[in-house]
Amino acid sequence: MTLTALLPTLRSSIPAPFDAAAWPAGSAPTLDDVTVRAMSVGCFAEICGTPCVCTGPAVIPASGGVASAVQSTTVVVATVVDAASDTVRLDACVAGLDVTWREARLIGRVSRAYDERYAVVDAHGDSCGAVVLPGDLRVGDRVAVPCPGCHTVGEVR
Repeated sequence: MTLTALLPTLRSSIPAPFDAAAWPAGSAPTLDDVTVRAMSVGCFAEICGTPCVCTGPAVIPASGGVASAVQSTTVVVATVVDAASDTVRLDACVAGLDVTWREARLIGRVSRAYDERYAVVDAHGDSCGAVVLPGDLRVGDRVAVPCPGCHTVGEVR
Protein backbone atom coordinates (compact mmCIF):
# COMPACT_ATOMS: atom_id res chain seq x y z
CA MET A 1 0.00 0.00 0.00
CA THR A 2 1.45 3.35 -0.99
CA LEU A 3 0.96 6.76 0.56
CA THR A 4 -0.87 8.06 -2.52
CA ALA A 5 -3.19 5.03 -2.40
CA LEU A 6 -4.01 5.67 1.27
CA LEU A 7 -4.39 9.44 0.82
CA PRO A 8 -5.27 10.14 -2.82
CA THR A 9 -5.27 13.90 -2.20
CA LEU A 10 -1.46 13.66 -2.04
CA ARG A 11 -1.44 13.03 -5.80
CA SER A 12 -1.74 16.81 -6.14
CA SER A 13 1.70 17.24 -4.61
CA ILE A 14 3.70 14.04 -5.25
CA PRO A 15 3.67 11.60 -8.18
CA ALA A 16 2.36 8.09 -7.60
CA PRO A 17 5.06 5.42 -7.13
CA PHE A 18 6.92 4.52 -10.30
CA ASP A 19 8.95 1.42 -11.17
CA ALA A 20 11.58 2.95 -13.47
CA ALA A 21 12.73 -0.53 -14.59
CA ALA A 22 9.34 -1.19 -16.22
CA TRP A 23 9.47 1.99 -18.34
CA PRO A 24 11.93 3.03 -21.06
CA ALA A 25 15.29 4.28 -19.79
CA GLY A 26 15.18 7.95 -18.89
CA SER A 27 11.47 7.92 -17.95
CA ALA A 28 10.20 10.00 -15.06
CA PRO A 29 6.76 10.54 -13.52
CA THR A 30 5.12 13.91 -13.02
CA LEU A 31 1.86 14.64 -11.22
CA ASP A 32 -0.25 14.01 -14.32
CA ASP A 33 2.12 12.64 -16.97
CA VAL A 34 5.19 10.55 -17.72
CA THR A 35 8.20 11.85 -19.59
CA VAL A 36 10.38 9.55 -21.67
CA ARG A 37 13.78 11.14 -22.24
CA ALA A 38 12.23 14.54 -21.43
CA MET A 39 9.34 14.05 -23.89
CA SER A 40 5.84 14.18 -22.41
CA VAL A 41 3.75 11.19 -23.49
CA GLY A 42 0.63 13.27 -22.80
CA CYS A 43 1.75 15.95 -25.27
CA PHE A 44 2.78 13.23 -27.72
CA ALA A 45 -0.76 11.78 -27.53
CA GLU A 46 -2.24 15.25 -28.08
CA ILE A 47 -0.20 15.65 -31.26
CA CYS A 48 -0.56 12.12 -32.66
CA GLY A 49 -3.94 11.08 -31.28
CA THR A 50 -4.57 7.79 -29.57
CA PRO A 51 -3.73 5.04 -29.52
CA CYS A 52 -0.08 5.91 -29.89
CA VAL A 53 3.23 4.40 -28.85
CA CYS A 54 6.56 5.74 -27.65
CA THR A 55 9.49 3.31 -27.74
CA GLY A 56 12.85 3.66 -26.05
CA PRO A 57 15.68 1.53 -24.75
CA ALA A 58 14.77 -0.84 -21.93
CA VAL A 59 16.44 -0.58 -18.55
CA ILE A 60 19.01 -3.28 -17.85
CA PRO A 61 17.73 -5.17 -14.76
CA ALA A 62 19.47 -4.28 -11.48
CA SER A 63 21.60 -1.63 -13.21
CA GLY A 64 20.17 1.46 -11.55
CA GLY A 65 18.64 2.73 -14.78
CA VAL A 66 21.29 1.97 -17.40
CA ALA A 67 19.82 1.81 -20.91
CA SER A 68 20.08 -1.44 -22.84
CA ALA A 69 21.72 -1.36 -26.25
CA VAL A 70 19.64 -4.28 -27.55
CA GLN A 71 16.25 -4.34 -25.78
CA SER A 72 13.36 -1.89 -25.94
CA THR A 73 10.31 -0.92 -23.93
CA THR A 74 7.21 0.65 -25.45
CA VAL A 75 4.73 2.98 -23.78
CA VAL A 76 1.19 2.66 -25.12
CA VAL A 77 -1.11 5.64 -24.62
CA ALA A 78 -4.81 4.86 -24.98
CA THR A 79 -8.05 6.73 -24.41
CA VAL A 80 -10.86 5.38 -22.24
CA VAL A 81 -13.90 4.87 -24.48
CA ASP A 82 -16.13 3.27 -21.84
CA ALA A 83 -15.79 3.17 -18.07
CA ALA A 84 -18.27 1.01 -16.20
CA SER A 85 -18.16 0.29 -12.47
CA ASP A 86 -15.67 -2.56 -12.85
CA THR A 87 -14.62 -2.53 -16.53
CA VAL A 88 -12.66 -0.07 -18.63
CA ARG A 89 -12.58 -0.21 -22.42
CA LEU A 90 -9.61 1.35 -24.25
CA ASP A 91 -9.25 2.47 -27.87
CA ALA A 92 -6.04 0.42 -28.27
CA CYS A 93 -5.69 -3.24 -29.27
CA VAL A 94 -3.35 -4.53 -26.59
CA ALA A 95 -4.53 -8.12 -26.10
CA GLY A 96 -1.46 -9.55 -27.87
CA LEU A 97 1.07 -7.46 -25.96
CA ASP A 98 2.75 -8.28 -22.66
CA VAL A 99 1.43 -5.14 -20.97
CA THR A 100 2.70 -4.25 -17.49
CA TRP A 101 -0.73 -3.33 -16.07
CA ARG A 102 0.61 -2.76 -12.55
CA GLU A 103 2.37 0.35 -13.94
CA ALA A 104 -0.66 1.88 -15.73
CA ARG A 105 -1.02 5.60 -15.06
CA LEU A 106 -3.78 8.10 -15.61
CA ILE A 107 -2.32 11.00 -17.60
CA GLY A 108 -3.67 14.44 -18.33
CA ARG A 109 -5.30 15.07 -14.98
CA VAL A 110 -4.75 14.48 -11.28
CA SER A 111 -7.41 12.36 -9.58
CA ARG A 112 -8.13 12.54 -5.88
CA ALA A 113 -10.36 9.44 -5.92
CA TYR A 114 -9.41 6.16 -4.27
CA ASP A 115 -8.01 3.47 -6.55
CA GLU A 116 -10.25 0.72 -7.88
CA ARG A 117 -9.61 -2.46 -9.81
CA TYR A 118 -10.94 -2.60 -13.37
CA ALA A 119 -11.08 -5.40 -15.93
CA VAL A 120 -9.51 -4.12 -19.16
CA VAL A 121 -11.20 -4.63 -22.53
CA ASP A 122 -9.38 -3.53 -25.69
CA ALA A 123 -10.74 -2.00 -28.91
CA HIS A 124 -11.58 -5.43 -30.33
CA GLY A 125 -13.54 -6.40 -27.21
CA ASP A 126 -10.85 -8.81 -25.99
CA SER A 127 -10.21 -9.08 -22.28
CA CYS A 128 -6.64 -7.98 -21.54
CA GLY A 129 -6.22 -8.29 -17.79
CA ALA A 130 -6.85 -6.08 -14.80
CA VAL A 131 -5.64 -2.63 -13.87
CA VAL A 132 -5.78 -0.43 -10.78
CA LEU A 133 -6.71 3.17 -11.61
CA PRO A 134 -8.55 6.00 -9.82
CA GLY A 135 -12.22 5.30 -9.14
CA ASP A 136 -13.40 8.42 -10.97
CA LEU A 137 -12.15 7.17 -14.34
CA ARG A 138 -14.29 8.55 -17.15
CA VAL A 139 -14.66 8.50 -20.91
CA GLY A 140 -11.94 10.58 -22.56
CA ASP A 141 -9.29 9.95 -19.89
CA ARG A 142 -5.91 8.81 -21.16
CA VAL A 143 -3.94 5.92 -19.75
CA ALA A 144 -0.22 5.27 -20.30
CA VAL A 145 1.13 1.79 -19.76
CA PRO A 146 4.53 0.25 -20.53
CA CYS A 147 5.13 -3.07 -22.22
CA PRO A 148 8.43 -4.80 -22.93
CA GLY A 149 9.61 -4.97 -26.50
CA CYS A 150 9.47 -2.74 -29.54
CA HIS A 151 5.91 -2.30 -30.75
CA THR A 152 4.52 -0.17 -33.55
CA VAL A 153 1.41 1.99 -33.65
CA GLY A 154 0.03 -0.42 -36.27
CA GLU A 155 -0.02 -3.17 -33.64
CA VAL A 156 -2.28 -1.20 -31.32
CA ARG A 157 -4.63 0.41 -33.85
